Parts: sequence; C-alpha cells; structure tokens
Amino acid sequence: MKQFFVFALTGASIAILDLVDSAFGNTINIDSICVMSAFTIIYWFICVICQIGEYAYNVKLKNETECFILEMIATVLCSILIIIFRNQISHIYNLTENQYRLFSLCLLYKGILLVPAKIQSFFYSYIEINCKNKNIVIANVLFYTTMILFDAIVILNHGECYHLIIATGLANIVTIVYFFIFCRFKVIKPKLKILFECFKCAKDVLVDRILGKIATVTFNILASHLGTELYALHSVGYGIATSIEAITNSCYTNQIVKLSSINNIKEKYQKSKSISKQVYIPTVIISYIVAMIMVLPMHGDLSFPQTFFITILYNSQCLLIQLYENHRGFLTSCCATKCLRFGGLVGIIVRIPIAAISAVIPFGILGFALGSGIDFLIRGLYYRRESLKLINQ
Repeated sequence: MKQFFVFALTGASIAILDLVDSAFGNTINIDSICVMSAFTIIYWFICVICQIGEYAYNVKLKNETECFILEMIATVLCSILIIIFRNQISHIYNLTENQYRLFSLCLLYKGILLVPAKIQSFFYSYIEINCKNKNIVIANVLFYTTMILFDAIVILNHGECYHLIIATGLANIVTIVYFFIFCRFKVIKPKLKILFECFKCAKDVLVDRILGKIATVTFNILASHLGTELYALHSVGYGIATSIEAITNSCYTNQIVKLSSINNIKEKYQKSKSISKQVYIPTVIISYIVAMIMVLPMHGDLSFPQTFFITILYNSQCLLIQLYENHRGFLTSCCATKCLRFGGLVGIIVRIPIAAISAVIPFGILGFALGSGIDFLIRGLYYRRESLKLINQ
C-alpha cells in the first residue's frame, strides 16, 4: 500500500499541476477559461503521442535508453507539427476571434517548449517505476514551487494566458536540471533493433490512448457549441475530471509494478483483484478531495455553487474508472495489449453520440457530465471480459 500511496499522491500532484496554469488563467477573464480548457485537451492529446517511450518502458521495464530516444523522436515531430499547424488546430473549436488568437499563441509556445516537458515526463515515469520515492517528492516540490512562482509573476504583471505556458516551460527546465544532477539514469549506446522492439511493445497502448483522446477532443469540441457560459462550466468540470485521471492512472502503474514479478497468469489475476480491493476506496477519496480543492481556484468568474455541482457530477467517473485502469494494468503486465486497440475504439463509439445529442438538447451539460463515466464503465467491463478470457485459456 505504501507504494500505491506514493503513486496516488504523485498522480494527485500531476492532476493539480495540469490545472495550475488553468487556475491562474481563469483569474484573467472568461476568454482565458475557454482557451485554457481547449488548449489543455489538445495538449493532452499531443502528450498521448509523445509518451510512446513511457508506454514501452511500462511494458518492458528495461531498455530505458531506447525508450527515451523513442519518446524524443515522437516529441520533436509533434513539436514541429504544432508550430506549423497551430492556426488550423485552434480553429477546430467554435470560439471567438480573440479566443482563436490566444489559443494559437498557447500552441506556439507549447510547441517550442514541448521537448523539455516530455524529458521531464519520461524521467517521472522512470523514477516512479523504479520506486525512487524521495526523488519523486523532491522533483514535485521543486517543479510546483517554480511554476507557481513564475505563474504569479505573470498574473501580477497582467500577462495573457499564453505567458503561463512559458512559465510552465521554465519550470520544466529547472526540474530537468535536478533530474540530471541527482537521478542516476543509465545511458548506454542505443541499438536500432531494440528501438523497434520498444515501438512494437508500445504500439497497442499508443493506439488505445490515441483513440481515447480522439473521443475526448471530439467530446470537448462538441461541448464548445453549448455557448460561452455553459462551455466555461464544462471546461472547469471536465478539465478537473480529466486531470483526476492522473490519480486513477496510479492504479494502472501500481498493477504493473506489483505484478511484474509474477509469472503464473492465474496467480497474477488473483493478486490483481486483491490490489484492486485495497486501493479502490483510497483512490476515490483522494480523487474527490483533489477535485473539491481545485474548484476553489478554478471557478474564476463563474458561479461557485454551479461550478461545484458540475465538477462533482463530472468526477463521478472516478467511481467507475478504476475498473478500467486495474484490468488494463493486468492486461499490460501480461503483454496482452492487442485488445486495448478495440477498447479505445469503444471510447469513440460511446462518447461521441452522447456528446452530439447533449450539444443540442436543453440541460445538455448533464449529458456531457455523465458521458465519460458511461464510457469508462463499458470499457472496464470489456477489459474485465478480456482478462477472464486470458486466464481461462
């Protein structure tokens, strides 16, 4: 349980990290609320592609040099594409002209600073999988302190929301310096054959994550048709709920680490169920506490009671997502990742019709609030079925 709490608290800190810029941005004006939400969803989609090296390392638990190189190749390609196509990307949303301008500038600076962000992300995964708890805590404290300091400087100087992106990039660089000095990362001469092996190990997880994020981005684009005020409410509630997935994702990481030493599939599944029972209630409690805390700085100019209600409703997904994360962790630990591709497709099939209907009906925001939970329930049941099929072979 000790290791799980380290993973969960790390997830909680990442969830808060993802929203700190948005929270500062929400204090600027309602345009910033809409822009930071749209930008954050797009950025998470980009991260899914960039983090292919981390997926490979989660499966292989070795060959960190090749996994890191794979991550950097994907990151540099994404960085170039973001910078070139930033205006086209911003116009997939239904926004005002000023919001398009701010969104495009956010994408420009994130494209420039994407490499340091993903170097930091890979190091986080590396020290987490290797249970270097002290380094995790110090890195989090260093990063948050630096980022909040830079964000505060931006707000005090009446900066725009894209200046917050630059502040986060500077905090990434400071944290990377710490990693290079104090965390021993074994660098060996990479082998092309192993690099391709890493890609093969990661491709199914990558497809699952890409399909899932396509559903998420489409979900958010359709929500932008609710109108500025309702979309702003959705932005806060859904932004917090999506960030909370970093906490529930700790169940996935915990499963991989705990199950890696067990070879017998049936024993592995029984251990997986035992771990799931132990961590379910703590995961839900931590998720709701973080969500309720984040409403305070995130509501900005919006009504606090409305924002609080919508956020609690959106975060009902954390009651269901653990079913999804634990079985996905079990399947990954067994290298049975092919079914993850279909799971990602299920996310699209479930979420998009719910969002399309909710965008045109009265009180449609309630449909958006419940859509993610329904998606995770169906995918979780599918992964459970695949897990049972695997142990009965």
